[in-house]
Amino acid sequence: MAVPSLLPYTIAIGLLLGIYYAFMALGLNLVFGVVRMINLSHGDIVMLGSYMAYYFLIYYSIKVGLSFVIAFPIFFLLGILIYFAFVPKLESSNDPEMNSFTAFFGLSLAIEAISFLIFGNYYHALPNSALLGGSFTLFGFRTPKIYLAISALSVIILAITYLYLNKTMLGKATKALMQNKEQAISFGINPRWVTLITFAYGFGVAGMAGAIGPYILGTIYPSMGDFITILAFTIVIIGALGNPLSTIIGGLVFGVFYELLQVYISGLSLAITFFALLAIVVIRPGGILGGVQREV
Repeated sequence: MAVPSLLPYTIAIGLLLGIYYAFMALGLNLVFGVVRMINLSHGDIVMLGSYMAYYFLIYYSIKVGLSFVIAFPIFFLLGILIYFAFVPKLESSNDPEMNSFTAFFGLSLAIEAISFLIFGNYYHALPNSALLGGSFTLFGFRTPKIYLAISALSVIILAITYLYLNKTMLGKATKALMQNKEQAISFGINPRWVTLITFAYGFGVAGMAGAIGPYILGTIYPSMGDFITILAFTIVIIGALGNPLSTIIGGLVFGVFYELLQVYISGLSLAITFFALLAIVVIRPGGILGGVQREV
């Protein structure tokens, strides 16, 4: 019997996981695109989505698929609250970028500290059966069906986001603000309303990503948000900061590259990945799609 090759399998898994990585980082890029502020609490929002799915399953027997749907309105509303608590004051400050960096970093620390108090320093996991059990054969290797489920859900949200940005009036207004805020305002677009909705949408999809995240990111614990924020920022930079849909390219590139390193140089996979990020920043500061980063 021929021994199956690891290379095509690893690339295929990298693409499947890369779709989720793109989905997980989407909210970060959406928020940056409309307010030009890096949400350093992004990973903590994803973490809260994971806890929500876990406790909904444990206490109310709500399956992860339903939690995935419920997460959007919950975190959309949370995004609205955070927007009004932070963004207007930051935008009117003397140094919005630096002040937003400090504000969202503080928010991240606060969420993490409160999570430790509420959830404790324990590790939790979601069973595959809560979403999709079983396995299938991929290039000769048994692979959990959960990867297909996660990728399918991620594709659905990425497709909805594409349609939102390109086929709706609000989405087109969002694109206009991302590309040229002053010109968009001159055409009568209300920046506060558009920014609020897109900002909250970014939080909504981050919560959804968290609901299914433990299947890809590992166990759930209060400080997991730190790594998720770094991971999401890496993916966004690989694509193009400020271009939400380029996050798809960033996620796929990161997924394949990281999985190849995991298989062939596992001990240095993370280190090499982040060194590659530094190289991209130096060679192409705008990301792989930097030349079209305003064309969302």
